Amino acid sequence: MSFLFPQFLFGLLALAIPVIIHLFNFRKTKRVFFSTTRFLQHVKEASSSKLKLKHLLILCSRLLFLFFLVMAFSQPIIPAEDKDIVQNHVTIYLDNSMSMSNEIDDGITAFEEGISYVQQIVEMYPPSTQYLLLTNEFAAFSSILKSKSEVLELLTEIKLSGVSRSTGEISSRLRNSTHLFNNDVREIYWVSDFQKSTAGNFNILTEDSLGRYEFIPLTFTSINNVFVDSVYLENPFLLSRGSNTLKVKLRNSGTGDVNDLLLKLFFNDSQIATATVDLKANAGEETHFDLGFQLENSFNTGRISFEEYPVTFDNDFFFTINRNDRIRILEIKETSAVTSVERVYGNSEMFDFKSFNTNNLDYSQIGISDLVVINGLQTIDLALSAALLDFSAHNGNTLLIPSATPNIESYASLFARIGIRRVDSALMEPILPPDLRNPFFVSIFENENENFSMPEARPVITWIRDRDALLKFRSGDPFLARYSGSGYFYLMASPLSENYNTIDRHAIFVPVMYKIAASGKRSSNPLFYSLNRTSVTLSLDSLSSDRVAKLTKEDLELIPFQVVRGNELIMELPKHSLAAGFYQVVYDGKLKTQIAFNSTGTESILAQYDTEELNSISEEIPNMRIFETENAQSFSAEIKERNLGVPLWKYALILALIFLMVEILLIRFL
Repeated sequence: MSFLFPQFLFGLLALAIPVIIHLFNFRKTKRVFFSTTRFLQHVKEASSSKLKLKHLLILCSRLLFLFFLVMAFSQPIIPAEDKDIVQNHVTIYLDNSMSMSNEIDDGITAFEEGISYVQQIVEMYPPSTQYLLLTNEFAAFSSILKSKSEVLELLTEIKLSGVSRSTGEISSRLRNSTHLFNNDVREIYWVSDFQKSTAGNFNILTEDSLGRYEFIPLTFTSINNVFVDSVYLENPFLLSRGSNTLKVKLRNSGTGDVNDLLLKLFFNDSQIATATVDLKANAGEETHFDLGFQLENSFNTGRISFEEYPVTFDNDFFFTINRNDRIRILEIKETSAVTSVERVYGNSEMFDFKSFNTNNLDYSQIGISDLVVINGLQTIDLALSAALLDFSAHNGNTLLIPSATPNIESYASLFARIGIRRVDSALMEPILPPDLRNPFFVSIFENENENFSMPEARPVITWIRDRDALLKFRSGDPFLARYSGSGYFYLMASPLSENYNTIDRHAIFVPVMYKIAASGKRSSNPLFYSLNRTSVTLSLDSLSSDRVAKLTKEDLELIPFQVVRGNELIMELPKHSLAAGFYQVVYDGKLKTQIAFNSTGTESILAQYDTEELNSISEEIPNMRIFETENAQSFSAEIKERNLGVPLWKYALILALIFLMVEILLIRFL
């Protein structure tokens, strides 16, 4: 047995007080005179024995009352088996991911119960104990030890977060904080729902030799949930005019079918369409909305909404369609005339097109472009070749259209692996219709009829036969091919001139060139971002390194850490401050674009590790234990018994009151 407050044991000295009083009062004799006493002798002896017994019983009851009262203040405990834990330092991880909004009881969410558990942990330790409180945001307060009152105050401020963490991330963060505990063995309470989709590998806990992990699972009453997995535009580069289709991928992660789920599409805060969807258990489904309207605004916000309970955090899915998200095209040519490439990419709403003669080429434009078109160059010099190879290594796309008299040796530096060679053909050769099953041609043609007329071309170069060529001659030789590396290389067999090619006057030319341009959109701003991202890269115009961009949402204004690289703005996301919804990117006082954030799809998959599974895992991990509790009160009792021992102060107090009552009864009735 040990004592939480042994200093109160000095109170045992008070036991001497009733003994002294007893000796002083009860040993005094008092002489009483009677006329005759021989008849009272027997009565006197009998009364004296009875009185002496009464006094001794009262003395014992007083001593025992004082003894157990001192014991109650000293708080005796039967120590726990684990005696190597530093009781004045405790670590607590509270999972505050969005899945914790699910219910574990009628009207009680896992997050609310988790808060109660943390409060119980804090209340059961001595007031001098210091705590390290960690949440999913890895906020600044998670790097400093806190007192009991500070932790209780923080619990009133912690909110659900869109950030989810794996076991490895949390354990790594906790291991990095061991210096706060002087490298002593420490108790780590882990309050979480233990989702299978986000938990990761528990074996990593064995790497923390100084941490003993106490897992406190919160079990949901139901894991049924429907969420939007993603949205995308069928035609991502025709945003400002004409019709388009918004594809919506839904998933039912529950164990039961969902029928007639009503989806609502909101655009710029106005509902414009609805759809109903049936979802099988633990399966996905794709639906679509036809966008038969023009996007009049430069920045447009969209939202997919539906109703489902009790999990509501993913009932809204946010996305943006920004009309000014143009594709940057750079043409390098040897003529000053307007080319077919310039005419096809002349739509300024869709393309940021620039054309340079090789004699006055600004090489810095290559790195900030999405697609570089080498149009009709007889020779590709070493400097340009090196720049294009570096551009490709950074995921840039290149389209090479040869000249009528190409220098094969200079071309070979870019296409050495495909065996490019010169050919002399005097005749125009028909081009075969495209294979519409090739992913490149998906959604290019409204009428997928392969039997349509095709242009002709006269090749000046050829290379090894490519079964996956995008377009082929009737002979089987490639006309247009695509080769992948870090970026795509497109190669055409004929120049875009009247004597060598008729494709630039054919209907297929525009969609093919548009598709090539779209595949080069490497810095395109996505329709949405996940809250789990550490940074975002935005493609914007007119950026300067001496300006600061801000993220704003209603009354919230954030200035994240940021870097400007050409026409790209890279911002590090402040995870602890972001929530699902729309944010405006304000740069130099002007609205540059809008971006949307959503919770991660993995957070919406609510399947959990149950207690049996966790116990099975813990058998292989010596520093991991599982609490099996129904509520915060039973948890408090169990955790005290496990780690702090069995407290005896209540029993001591009860015994003190009993002996006080015994003393009163002895004085009153004996």
